[in-house]
Amino acid sequence: MRTQTNHSNSALQRCAEPAISVAGWSADMQSVIWQNTRTGALDCCAEHKGYRLEACARPSRNELYAADLVIGRPGFPSRRFRALDYFYDPRQALGYATRWGRIWIDHQVKKHAGNAGRLDDREPLS
Repeated sequence: MRTQTNHSNSALQRCAEPAISVAGWSADMQSVIWQNTRTGALDCCAEHKGYRLEACARPSRNELYAADLVIGRPGFPSRRFRALDYFYDPRQALGYATRWGRIWIDHQVKKHAGNAGRLDDREPLS
């Protein structure tokens, strides 16, 4: 993992652009919630293939931010992933958690599609 060596102790400033751009979604459809304090968490919400991704950059030890993620889908229990990795920049933590979540979702969709295909190939029971 490449670590960032320079970081600022100043408070985070809100940017005009969201921390993470979600391909295929307009800016008004993306929801980014910011807190402007160094000790506060940064959150980002996105959707991918019917799943809701809630990424969070949570302050942790040594001025690092933990990349946390909650993946939810209507009608199913949410999956929570804490401290996927640590970053000096909270926006990097959000980006990492969101990318990780998309990969996880793609894997789950592919896994379930493969299982359904195997069930369809079986001979009907008499």
